[in-house]
Amino acid sequence: MLKRIGLFLCLIGCLLPAYGQQISIEFGPATIPIETYFTISIRLKGTTLKQASPFPEIEGFQKSNRFSKKTTLKSGNNLLEEIHTQNYAALNEGTFVVKPFTMIINGLAVKSPGTTVQVGPIIEDKEDITASPEAPPEAKALPNKTPQSFLNLETGKKQVYMGEGLHVALYFYLLTSENGQLEFYDFLQQLPALFKQIKQPNVWEEVFEQTEILPDTVQVSKVPYLRYKLYEAVYYPLNSQSLVFPALSLKMVKYTRAKDATFATEKRLSEIKEYTTEPETIMVKPLPPHPLRESVPVGHYRLDETLDRTQVTLNRAVNYSFAIIGAGNISGLSAPTLPTLSSLEIYPPQVKENLLRQQQRVSGSKRFQYSIVPKAPGTFPLNRLWQFIYFDPVRERYDTLTSRLILKVSGRVDKDAAIGTGVTGDFYKLIQTEDNTLVSLHKFEELKLYTNLIVLLLLTISVYLYLRKR
Repeated sequence: MLKRIGLFLCLIGCLLPAYGQQISIEFGPATIPIETYFTISIRLKGTTLKQASPFPEIEGFQKSNRFSKKTTLKSGNNLLEEIHTQNYAALNEGTFVVKPFTMIINGLAVKSPGTTVQVGPIIEDKEDITASPEAPPEAKALPNKTPQSFLNLETGKKQVYMGEGLHVALYFYLLTSENGQLEFYDFLQQLPALFKQIKQPNVWEEVFEQTEILPDTVQVSKVPYLRYKLYEAVYYPLNSQSLVFPALSLKMVKYTRAKDATFATEKRLSEIKEYTTEPETIMVKPLPPHPLRESVPVGHYRLDETLDRTQVTLNRAVNYSFAIIGAGNISGLSAPTLPTLSSLEIYPPQVKENLLRQQQRVSGSKRFQYSIVPKAPGTFPLNRLWQFIYFDPVRERYDTLTSRLILKVSGRVDKDAAIGTGVTGDFYKLIQTEDNTLVSLHKFEELKLYTNLIVLLLLTISVYLYLRKR
């Protein structure tokens, strides 16, 4: 009987951590035009994605293995939310059913009830970055004159500026005539070693997430191949050291028909065949002379900013936010250092990051939202607070983004006024009469712990009495 009670308590203990985590599965819009992706997202609150099972296959849709989106919402240094999105391309118009499914996320089984998706005709002149079709595979020269399967490390450029994005991908090209004759060998052991050889010590790495390795059909020098993407990332060099990629080798199992095989008894011989890439070196150029060239971001950016009110009275809080949008190392962008002003009280920003990985580059936005409380009347051009200097590698020149908004503050400074943010009401009138005794921040946590222990004790007694009567 005691063993049964112990087993029951262990079961409850195992369920408590799962109950505390906030992980959910969400769907994109239920009605989409055929040129737009349907999406399934994993939303995590207060934690990051460590491990997840593959997203489900959906009848009538093609799962994209070259596109993902990651959104993080931060308040100070605290991670509030993280979203990982899988995209599905509709093959035909019509109504499609996404059946209920379960995914294992960070060791937890998360269930989804499924949904219904209505795919309509193409909508003309619709601008949507998330609906951009994937770029078709680019034709490239064969490493050998005779068509055959091969392993190839592909880089987007032969030289880049320091901080400029470099697309790196490792592909295995399987000749369609050899399909069925070649198989991957000891894949889970070979891939980590290959990735370790590709990675560079002096770069910021943005890996294109993929849960499955699926082939696409390409033509190389007018020869059809099945192309398997084994690895894809964008590298941002942190200094001017060259990127050196060694020769990479992948072992495959190749089958050949035995000489004594007959029509009735087909025999195949297997052998290990090794495919090797050519070594490659990418030169990294230093940025042109500039006082901040060691720290300026590199990429192509534009500014989007909002100010909820351009005219405000003294001590009234106003929200100001700006987003850096474009292609570059978005994750590496840090909040600007704002000057300390006696006339404006500026609180630390809330940061929201949105990344898009598609078409061999990383783009997106990073938004900084500030709360500003004016402490003196006057006119305040916000371009005096900050400026964003960056280097554009396409135009090969430095550029600056700065605010065009102006905050006008009216009112008269009252030296005897209490410190405030302009929020008034009956609540603050109670301050003089309320008790100011300090209360422990962990008081309610302790109360919750004691309550859980009491409930657990009652459950144990109930189980004990039930088993005793039997």
